[in-house]
Amino acid sequence: MERRDVLVPLRLLGVGLLICGLLYQGSLAVIGTAVFPNNAAGSPVTVDGQVVGSAEIGQDFRPNDPGDAQYFWSRPSSINYDAMQSGSANLGPTNPALSKRVRGDLRNISQYETPDSTVPVNLVAESGSGYDAEISPAAAQYQVPRVANQTGISAEQLRGMIQQATAEPWLGVWGHEAVNVLELNLMVREELQQNQQNASSQRIGTEHNQFERGDH
Repeated sequence: MERRDVLVPLRLLGVGLLICGLLYQGSLAVIGTAVFPNNAAGSPVTVDGQVVGSAEIGQDFRPNDPGDAQYFWSRPSSINYDAMQSGSANLGPTNPALSKRVRGDLRNISQYETPDSTVPVNLVAESGSGYDAEISPAAAQYQVPRVANQTGISAEQLRGMIQQATAEPWLGVWGHEAVNVLELNLMVREELQQNQQNASSQRIGTEHNQFERGDH
């Protein structure tokens, strides 16, 4: 074997790595950062300067904790919304494990609502990725009575929040309407905090008036 027979493939390999591994990937990173800075950074959602999640990755708002009942729930996830795994369990319709999981989801729902044939599929079926950040408007509307009962926020106000968190199909053609659960729940949390502040201010005002009247 001549020296040339070894050098030529090595040179081709080096050029290929330079173009495809460095220049191409680097160009995509630079263009993505310049044109779509938020998407390139992972679509972070910030509150008071703190990152609380991503607009593209779901979070577990299901009732593992009693406090979660006051929030809208995401789709089920067999990977606990871990984007590093990216994949659902892909259980077939005849798989007993699928039936067991769905029954468990329906039991969770039945703690607050009466599950029947109207339960939106989003609430019992995970997505292909396992970390969808969105649910259908129907799945969000179905949860309004529970969230209203748990939070004291009116159903009308909650429906307004759902409308704000609903993204329309791209260019009105591609895709479906989808509600970002994190965005929606941040609205709920903000309203709860505002209600707590108002209640606290009202209580302080009442105590102040009682003090002035000598009712203490």
